[in-house]
Amino acid sequence: MLNYDEFIERVNEAGFCTPFANYIGSDADEQSYSGDPDTDPRVWRTRATQEKKLACGYYFNGKPGYVAPYYASIFVDAFRPRMTMEERYESGKLNHCEWLIWTILIGARRPLGWHEIWQYAGIKTKDERRLLEAALKRLQMSFDVTISGEIDMTSKTGEVYAQCIGYELFDTWVPAEWMKMNPRMEHKEALEIIFRQAEKISNFGEAQKAFRQSLKIHECFA
Repeated sequence: MLNYDEFIERVNEAGFCTPFANYIGSDADEQSYSGDPDTDPRVWRTRATQEKKLACGYYFNGKPGYVAPYYASIFVDAFRPRMTMEERYESGKLNHCEWLIWTILIGARRPLGWHEIWQYAGIKTKDERRLLEAALKRLQMSFDVTISGEIDMTSKTGEVYAQCIGYELFDTWVPAEWMKMNPRMEHKEALEIIFRQAEKISNFGEAQKAFRQSLKIHECFA
């Protein structure tokens, strides 16, 4: 049975974990839903980010995966547009929902749960919520936003009644030392490193597919 420490070690050795990774082991799915922080992979997502062992987000075509510290800056250089958020929005290449999430997180100055984001955005309908959710995933694919761990949900009286996944600006969440592990790279150089490694750790033929949407986002601003 794979445990949390072994999982962290494997992802660090591999560099990142895509939805198509074949090195985690088939037992992982069978271990889910126990709630045990040492053996339940569903708990690892918030635990790894809370402890800042790995970055976790919907980085891979809008599906969740992990990035080890050494690869964090490489992923930023490969998939984040060099334009600022303001430049992207003013040029019409950043949609209203993406800009709204960005400004909400900037203003909050803390991690926010999904329910808080759509409440601050004034979302009323399911269709509006789906658009906002898609925008949140796109901001993760461009490494502008990331999962920050688990946060408390509180009532108006301040009572904690549940916990949920928190989201934060990637640059606010990521430890500074992670971003110093590699020199700044051009997009193509960083992408080549990631693709080369992905071919080693992912199922045959799936490596580049895992980054298709991220590449589309990057090319939109090229």
